[in-house]
Amino acid sequence: MTCKRVLFALISFFWSLSSICQVGSIKGQIELDTTIWAPIAYLSLIPDFDELYSMSYEMIIDKSPISKAGQYKFITNYLPDGDHLVRIHIAKKNDPPASLIIGGKDENFVFLVTNKRSSVRVESNQDSGLFKHSIIHGYFPNVQLQQINEIASYYDTVSINGFPIRIELIRNAISEKLRVFADTCSNSIVALYAIYKSGFENNVLVNQQYYDDFLTKWHNEKSTYFTEFRKRIPKNLNSHIKYIVIFSLLSFLVGSSSCILFYKIKKRNDNLIKDLSLQERRIFSLLIDGKTNKEISEILNIGLSTVKTHINSIYSKLKISSRKEVMNLDIENERNNK
Repeated sequence: MTCKRVLFALISFFWSLSSICQVGSIKGQIELDTTIWAPIAYLSLIPDFDELYSMSYEMIIDKSPISKAGQYKFITNYLPDGDHLVRIHIAKKNDPPASLIIGGKDENFVFLVTNKRSSVRVESNQDSGLFKHSIIHGYFPNVQLQQINEIASYYDTVSINGFPIRIELIRNAISEKLRVFADTCSNSIVALYAIYKSGFENNVLVNQQYYDDFLTKWHNEKSTYFTEFRKRIPKNLNSHIKYIVIFSLLSFLVGSSSCILFYKIKKRNDNLIKDLSLQERRIFSLLIDGKTNKEISEILNIGLSTVKTHINSIYSKLKISSRKEVMNLDIENERNNK
């Protein structure tokens, strides 16, 4: 009996030791067109969720060559304790490494949750976009992360040709589904990711009790993710509501005519840009603001060649050929409707 206990103790000891010494890693497999993409994968640490779509050299913590077989690997045992949200991205040839393409088939990044001991494997397929339908294995929170991305993707698929009220109802339903999903998550980072994907900034006051309860549930979380999120949730919401309501009513009465005009302009613009990807819409907006290609490149942290490619795509979809025509789109659209 004593021997069995000693044997069991030794097995438990070595099992614990192997867990402590386990080296975390992220492995990837991707079908890469090397005539378009540089065969290097970059790993970035996302400091907080407000930086999800920001890109800079300072955020990159590692890089890995991509073999001819499409394989790359990162060792993550140097990460601080706890789970972290990271991003893998690949830059186009001749573009700077810190280049992010948001939206469309050329979207060049994927998010995942990892830590210093977890083993994660990412499988990507070039045929459906660089990372668009990636499958992440090895660390369970990433399964939920992918489910959140799938739910959130419906935001962009909601037709902007429908009735505005119907569109708003659908988007509210998606936000509600993501909030419910956040409640079921056992991983704090995944739960917070769902909250950010729900567009919480637009409904903090309406759902104040929900966010109070959410922060109470995760009150022990001291990560920068939750530190920054707490700053975004107003304290003592109840004491401010009556002033917000009064201010809103006054703003409505004073600016009702302006709001109606804005709504008409927005509706026309929505109809014009319905065929543009998310990144093309951002660039379209900057073109209307009169930004140069270089300024757009700096604002969106993408290469000049990428900016030119997007602009050519915008011109093609809108059947125009110059920046002057971009500025005149509202006028032309109004004439056509008449």
